[in-house]
Order: sequence, then structure tokens, then C-alpha cells
Amino acid sequence: MSLRKKLAAAFCIALVAAGVSRSFGQVSKLSHNGDTHAMGAMREPMAYQVLQDQPDRLVVELANRMIVIAQELRTAPVVSAQVWVKTGSIYESAAGGSGAGLSHFLEHLLSGGSTRTRTEAQSSAILGAIGARTNAGTGLDTVSYYINTTRRYTADAIDLLSDWMRNSLILPAEYDRERQVIQREFEHGLGSPHRLLWKLTQQARYQAHPARHPTIGYLDQFMAVSRDEIYRFYKQMYVPNNMVFVVVGDIDKGAVVRQIAEAWSDRPPGTLAELNLPIESRIDQPRNLSGTADIRRPRLRLAWPGTRLAEPGDYALDLLGVVLGDGESSRLVRSVRDGQRLVNTINAYNASFSWGPGFFGIDAELAAPAAEADQAPDSQMQQVRNAILAEVERVRAAGVTQEELARAKRKLAAQVAYGRQTAQDLAHRLARDVIGMADPDYSTKYAQAIQAVTAADVQVAADRFLNPNRLITVTLRPNPPGQPSKPLTRPPDPPDAETFEHELVLLDNIAILDHLRNHTDRERNQVAPVVDAAQMVVLPNGLRLLIGRSTVVPTVAMQFYQLGGLLADDPGREGVANAMAAMQIKGTTTRSAQAIAQLIDDLGAQFVTASGNNTHYVQAQCLKQDWPIVLELLADVMLNPTFPQDEWQKMRPRLLAAIARQRDRWPGELSVHFRRAYFGDHPWSHNVLGRLDAVEALTVDDLRAFHAAHLGADAAVLAVFGDVDPDEVRQQVEELFASMPQKPQAPFNPMPPAAPQPRLVQQPTNKPMAAVQIGFGPGATRTSDDYPAIRVLARVMSDFPSGWLENQLRGKDQGLAYATWAAPMTGLVPGYFAVIFNTNPQSVPQALGRAMSVTDRARTELVSDDDLARAKAAVLTSELLSRQSNPDRAADAALNELYGLGPDASAQFIDQVMALDAEALRQTANKYLRNPVVVVMSNEPVPTEALDEAMLPASEHEAVDPEAPGDTKPTE
Repeated sequence: MSLRKKLAAAFCIALVAAGVSRSFGQVSKLSHNGDTHAMGAMREPMAYQVLQDQPDRLVVELANRMIVIAQELRTAPVVSAQVWVKTGSIYESAAGGSGAGLSHFLEHLLSGGSTRTRTEAQSSAILGAIGARTNAGTGLDTVSYYINTTRRYTADAIDLLSDWMRNSLILPAEYDRERQVIQREFEHGLGSPHRLLWKLTQQARYQAHPARHPTIGYLDQFMAVSRDEIYRFYKQMYVPNNMVFVVVGDIDKGAVVRQIAEAWSDRPPGTLAELNLPIESRIDQPRNLSGTADIRRPRLRLAWPGTRLAEPGDYALDLLGVVLGDGESSRLVRSVRDGQRLVNTINAYNASFSWGPGFFGIDAELAAPAAEADQAPDSQMQQVRNAILAEVERVRAAGVTQEELARAKRKLAAQVAYGRQTAQDLAHRLARDVIGMADPDYSTKYAQAIQAVTAADVQVAADRFLNPNRLITVTLRPNPPGQPSKPLTRPPDPPDAETFEHELVLLDNIAILDHLRNHTDRERNQVAPVVDAAQMVVLPNGLRLLIGRSTVVPTVAMQFYQLGGLLADDPGREGVANAMAAMQIKGTTTRSAQAIAQLIDDLGAQFVTASGNNTHYVQAQCLKQDWPIVLELLADVMLNPTFPQDEWQKMRPRLLAAIARQRDRWPGELSVHFRRAYFGDHPWSHNVLGRLDAVEALTVDDLRAFHAAHLGADAAVLAVFGDVDPDEVRQQVEELFASMPQKPQAPFNPMPPAAPQPRLVQQPTNKPMAAVQIGFGPGATRTSDDYPAIRVLARVMSDFPSGWLENQLRGKDQGLAYATWAAPMTGLVPGYFAVIFNTNPQSVPQALGRAMSVTDRARTELVSDDDLARAKAAVLTSELLSRQSNPDRAADAALNELYGLGPDASAQFIDQVMALDAEALRQTANKYLRNPVVVVMSNEPVPTEALDEAMLPASEHEAVDPEAPGDTKPTE
């Protein structure tokens, strides 16, 4: 019997075994700390069965077959509450068909929508009061909802999620509004090449399975979905026996389980439809599919049909992906990118799914400039394709080396460790592991299981799966001149659809629960973690060292920041700091670029050298036993780079391609236009990548000179956070950085940008949409006393779903926008306060007018007590969420010290936020929300008169009859 049939049989057996009178043992209430389950007649029984009880985790089954996971993680006083529902787009046949985007549409409606117990406004008010960071996402097989907040509001987050899942009404007005918001999301997707490439891949990989359809659906089918149809789908699929509820963070695991059990105690399991999904027939001849997008250079994806998650060959393909194209020492990077210089980017990976076979993929962006690619796209594409396939055939014929295999195993195991540091990431992993593999410890076991894979196993998998006769080629080419991207249409059903074999899919949690009861590790030894306050040491040359010991995970993060970055670039030479930083890792006095790349990959470390607006830096992360080696490498690339000419010849085209690639996505294209309009000749008129002509003209002598001029210990901070001995760290840092010069040759005295002049700029785009960015200024600096107020003001104005901007553009009447946000751009010189949104060309004046009314309101009105409390809570939550992982804590401490804010900056910032009042915010708005620079990017001209009218203060607008001719309304 095949494993697929075994899985289907197991589901059927579990259903029969469960019956209709499933009984539960009586489990006593947990003690206050959630660590014991003593039986006692005096304690009230709870309707759940314990599946796993470990010192930091409790997994239970409710009487209605909901699975609940409560995981303690005390990296910060925060919590992530998530509900996962097995109702992604591939299961929409339960409602009679696929391709309408029902699951995605429903996600929009349920997340914060009206219920039988609360209005939408009341849910939004609670989300605001608890400072929630909330969102939802739809995939092929699941829909997930999350609320991240601080620990004191854990119960509120659980209550809200339970209410949305149980009691949603899907009111007609909310249905109509979100229907228009999702239309803006369709347009957003046409400005996102990676989405277009994925949708093409779905159509090419799957011919009959519903995985061939995009999760958002097809626009024509989506527009035909009625409110009643989607409500029926909700009642059918959102039942407790189709859900996993997971809560991770600084929690009492017992209290969490008790609350969820009580909230769902009156909800019986639902009846889930049995789905018969087609099994894809074997691909025995190559497939090709091509599309276009508003991109500068063509993109290529080669894909071979793969296997299911954890089936034979899956782990070997994971390792093969690392060997071929994950890291600077991988084969495709060394050969196709660096050796033959045919591509700017390339990577390989294995995509396997629990619901069906996935694919092994290789992605590349062609190195040829767009103009050249347009002239000979086929020959360029074929050359890249042949080079990649040559490497594939080598590994099929000769396999991988033991050195490559060991490197791949170390990298995958390290990635598992890195992913356990934040509440949201760990909750996501637990939910996926339980849904996909019926095991909350699957990721840990995976890291162990791959160690048993041999080189022979990898070669067998490569030969079996990477057959040239089964190759799928997907290409994404630049749009022809003057032609915008077009939405994908539903492909025709295969002519032999009726002959496809089908498999039974049962969504009920029964089979997962059966496995959890019989195969879950009940106990795990655990030592209580230690998190110490950071300590600072100043070296004789002035280098400041911050050490923060934390044993929560066996990893160490190192962050080295030095004043400079884009602010150190001379006007006309924007990009030199970033180019210098990118080249630091390409050779030192003792190591070649390849030796550095191989060392990093051997250790499974993460190592980045880059530039920001105010600094250039090195960020590294490794397993705890490797920190001395990685720290020595960090010192080497910072102090001893050689900037080899041959490596610069490889790097420069990739940097130029990255600058051009900014325009491939609409937010990047909009940012390019806005920065130039706002900053004029200041270095910030470009982003950190710089300008094409400047980077094109740079030489290795320029890079060496820049490095030498800006290297100085008293302008730098090194932070080492993680599972380390502070004394050992201090000793090694003193030895490694003793030779670092005290002061840089070039003083860091950045010039502030000129005050902006109000202006309106229209920019055409080839993307079928419109987007707007408004920048007010001069803005606050990071070190300004107004920084806390400007952060709170930003949350008053933009705080999904409760912010003023979201209410005006997404929540009021028509859904004018999909993506909206407001935030300050701050640094060591004045930046700006930004308002950004996307819409359609016809709605730009109306949306712009509403956005300007929000800023006008901030200047003229006193913020209500509720809005002020909401904004403060949002800032507090964001601050705490950003201090969970070792890399985040190290970066926060290092930058606070580098900017002169001091070791208590984070605590002081929170105190300053909490002390703000409404009048302070109004004064801040009047000080900074002025001199608007507006950039409108649209594929259709927008009347200038309408835009000028929209930018007037509210008091200067004439009353307009909403039914009068000429009134601007959003289109369908």
C-alpha cells in the first residue's frame, strides 16, 4: 500500500474509532503555575484531555476536538495568540468549487468583523486598548489569525480570536467594503512580481489539483461571490474540530488552556465535508509557462515535481537545495552567478507540503540589463537555463561531497534553532508542525533526522526527482513597452479531468489527535533559562562592547554598528558606503571570499555586511559553540578587508541590478520617486543602495579609501547577546579589536537636508494601479525630544484596524485602499513623516483628500482619551515585540548606545510615551505635519485640479453634493 493510501486509511479508521459518543476522561483543573495535574474530588473537572505536559508546554484536546497548545517563552513580556483553520484555498471545493478566493475573502471579513457579541467598532476598540499587532493570512491549506500583545492582555487576545471564529455575522456593509478592498489587493498583486511568479508556478505545476488556483482567486469569480455564499462557507468550515489554537509567550500555560476550554465548552464539533481531491498524474514531459511583469530583468524558475512532507526523498531534497543554491559557497552561486556571471541572484530550495507533492525549485534573475534582455530574451534565458541544468546533471551523476553534506546539515539544524526566539515565530512553527505532521516537536526531530541522511541518499533523490523529462520552466519577462501587467485568468480544466485518480481528504482533527495521543513526547528535561541585563565595557581605544547573556536558545547574535552609512556618502556618490560594506566580506588579508563563504556555511551561521541610512554594520548569528570563530571573522572583515578587484567585478553588476530592482515592486518604485522629490541633492535622495551612475563609477581604490577614512573605535559599538560567558567575550573582544584605530580619519558630521518645499509630483508607472506617498517635514530626528511623541502620533493616525487613516481609506464606506500606513522616517538628521497608500487611478483624489483630512485633524483636534491610550499601547507593544530575539536585543542596545541615548534609553522611551497628553500630540502635529511633498504614481493621468483640491485643508473645501455630476467615486 502506498503511503498516500495509508494516510487516507488512517483518517478513515480514526473516524470509525471516534464514533458519535466520544468520551473524555475527567482532568482536574491545573494548579496556578500549570505544572501539575493532581486528581481530586474537590476540584472542578475540565473538558479536555492532556496530550503533552512539559515544563514549558501544555497540549490538550478539547471535548469538541479542538487542539490547544500553550507554550511558555519568556524572552519578553509579550504573547502571540493564533488560531489556525484548515480551510485554505485548496479546500474550497467543499463549497462547490475553487478559484473564487472564498477562504481569503472570509479571512478579511472575520478578522475584526462584527459578531453576535460585538460590533466591528467594539472589536477595534479592544484591539486598540491592548496595543494589538494583528493580522491574518490565507494559504493553500490553512487560514491563520494572530493577535500579538503584551502579557497582561493575553486573556483579551484569546477572547477576541474566539469571538471571531465562533460568532461572526458577515454584515452586508462589511462584505461590500472588503470586496472593494480586495479589488485593490488584486491591483497590489500586479505590482508584486514574486506573486505573479508564484501564480504562474501554481498553474504550471498543477493541472487538476486545486493548488493550481491562486489563494486570492480570479477576479471574475471573486466578483461573483455573494454574501450568503461566503457565510455558508464560514458556518461549514469554521468548526472547532478543524482548528488549532496556539498561544505562546510570557504566559501561564494552565490558565491559557482553562480559558480556551471554557470559551469553547458549549460549541460541539461540526460536520466537515469529505473532500475528494484529484491526484496529479505523473509529469513525464517538460512543461513551459511564461508571463510578464513590470520588471527590469527577466526571472526564471526551474521546478521538478517533488514529494510530500517527510515522505521518502523529502529530507534529501532539503539538503540538496542547500548544496545547490543556499549560501555563498553553494554550487550554483559559485558557478552560475560568480563564475559565469549569468545571473544576479540564484537560489535552490525544496517545497514540500503535507497535503500533496510539492516541487524542487531553482530561481534566478538574469544578469543581462533589461534592454539587452528585451533584444534577445530567449537566448539569454536559454544560456542561464543550460548553465543551471549542467550543475543539476553533475549532482545527479556524481552526487555531493561529505563536506557539502555536513555543511547543509549544520545550516538546516541552525535554522531550526534561530526560529525559536520570538513568540510569533514559535507559535507559527508549532501550529504548522501539528497540522502538517501531528507533532509539536516535529521541527526538533527534523533537525535530528536529517543527520541520518547520507550522500548516497541525496544522489538517489537527485537522480529520481530532477529528471529532465519532468522539468517545469516558468519565466517572467519584462512587459512589452506600454503594456501593463494583466491579471491571470482561470486555465481550462484538463480534457481528461474525469480520469484523474482522487484521494479522500478528511479535515477533522481526529487523525491528528490519534497521532498526538500515541506518539507525542510526554516529557522533556529543561533547565530554567537565564536572561541577564546587558553590561558594557569600554576598550582602551574607545570601542564600546555590550554583552547580554541569555540561555533561552543555544544561539549567539553579534551586531557591530559604526556611524556612517548613507549619511557618510558625499552628494553625487550615493552608494559608496553600501558598496564598501558589501565588499568587506569578499576577502581579507588572511581569507579569500570563498574561504569566508565556506566558513560561514560550514557553521550554519548568518553573516551580513551592509549599510543603512545612518550606519554601516555587520550582523551575525550562530550556534553557541561557534561564537568565538564567528566573532574572530567579524573582527577580520571589519578591520582587514582587501577589496579584491576580481570580486568587485562580480559584485558591482549585482549592486546595479539591485538598484534597478527597486522599481519592480510598487512600494520600491514609489519610494524612488518620493526620495528624489523630497530630499533634492541630499544623500537621502536615494536609498542605501545608492544611484546607478555613482556605483557604476566606483573603483576598489574608492572602497579602500572610504573604509580607511571611516574606521574608528569611538564611532562604533559591538553588541554580543546570547548563550555566552561574558568574561570570555570581553577577553576575546579586547584581543581582536586592540588594533582598531581610535578615531576615524573623516569626522562624521552629516549635513541636514534642506527644508522641503510643498509640491505635487505625478509619475507614470507601467503597473496597473495608483499609489501615493505624502511626506511632511522637516521631520524629527531619532535623538529629538519629540521622538516619543512622533511615534505615538503615527499610531494615532495609522494603527490597523483602528487608526484614523485605516478608518478613512479601508473602513469607511468604500474600501479605497488595500495597503495603508503612516510612519516617521527618522535618523541622525531630520527625515519626514510619511503617509502611504495604494488605490486605483479614479479614486486617487478622493483617497488623497481623506488622507489629508487625517493630518488636518491631527493638527486641529485634541486626540480623544481612547485614541491616545490606543496609540500608547500600540507603541509599547511594538517596543516589547522588538526585543525578543538575540539579534533584536543586540541591535536595540547597540544603536541606543551609538546614538548617545544611553543604556536606559528603552525604559526612558516607554516612560516618555506614557507621560504624553493630547495637547503634546497636537503641538507635535503642528510642528511636523507641514510642507507636504506629494508623489502620485499612476498608470493613468489624474486631473491636477482634482489633486490640488484634495490637498486643501478641510476648512477650504466647498460643500459637495455626493450625487452631483463630477463627484469622484471609486470604481468597481
